[in-house]
Amino acid sequence: MSYRQFNLVNCQYGAPMGRCTYGNPEVIEGKVHVFKVRFVDGDYDDGGAYWGAGMPLYCARDDGNHYRDFIRAYSRKEAMQKLGLIKEK
Repeated sequence: MSYRQFNLVNCQYGAPMGRCTYGNPEVIEGKVHVFKVRFVDGDYDDGGAYWGAGMPLYCARDDGNHYRDFIRAYSRKEAMQKLGLIKEK
């Protein structure tokens, strides 16, 4: 059985477009985890938020829930570079 990546959206009038981003990775303590968002029913994350079609979607978030961001990229490494979590080489 797989775990849920995101909390369920609570929306009476349809799914929200995406999810909010917050925080700054430069001021958090602990690790930032970057992972590919799993889609259900096409363009919805496993919590019910709608993202639309396109390149793969990645999420970066910390252990303490002080930082979360989303980015479209072809790979995890590219996502980390676009988010400024690693330097480009």
